[in-house]
Amino acid sequence: MFNVKVVILLFPLLYAVVRYNLAAGVGWSQLPLYIVNKALAMSSVLALLFAGRAGIKGRRGSALTLGKMALHCALLHVLFTLVLLPAGYYPKFSQVLLTAGDEQVLQMASFSAVANLALFFGLLCGYLFFVISVGHFTGMLQKRLLQYLQICALAYHLLFLGGYSWFTPTSWPAYLPPVTLLSFICVLLLVYFLQKAWQKR
Repeated sequence: MFNVKVVILLFPLLYAVVRYNLAAGVGWSQLPLYIVNKALAMSSVLALLFAGRAGIKGRRGSALTLGKMALHCALLHVLFTLVLLPAGYYPKFSQVLLTAGDEQVLQMASFSAVANLALFFGLLCGYLFFVISVGHFTGMLQKRLLQYLQICALAYHLLFLGGYSWFTPTSWPAYLPPVTLLSFICVLLLVYFLQKAWQKR
């Protein structure tokens, strides 16, 4: 279990460093917040994936532990994002306004339509994550429904967040796929694992 947790935390961090710091030339000064935030997001999805895999194999204790790890990574991701958003780290989230002189001005106080959807589904996913972690269910059907809703919210969050860049590999730094695309693939695998786990019950 310890080795799995190390992989879940270190692989996304190393990948983010290679893709953004080394390949894309992002400054090392951005490592503590901007880069780590990307790694935390992927770590959360990976932890969910491994939790689903543990559920298939009947390792309930491991599944619960990894689920809690995913929740903690997601919580940190939300907090980091709240710090980074006002600083203008995500210009694609902002609406572009034209001044009288036809100069493009980014209005950081106004999110674009895609940004609104990405943030909405991200917050919805986080809320459902919290509800599921509390664990007060009227039955297994309710728990499964909440898990499905959480996964759908997560998938849409990733889609609206980075889907625009998934099909343009020539624009990827060193042809390394975006973190959002890798995370989306993990979500698809998670759906498969959960289906297998539920079929066993």
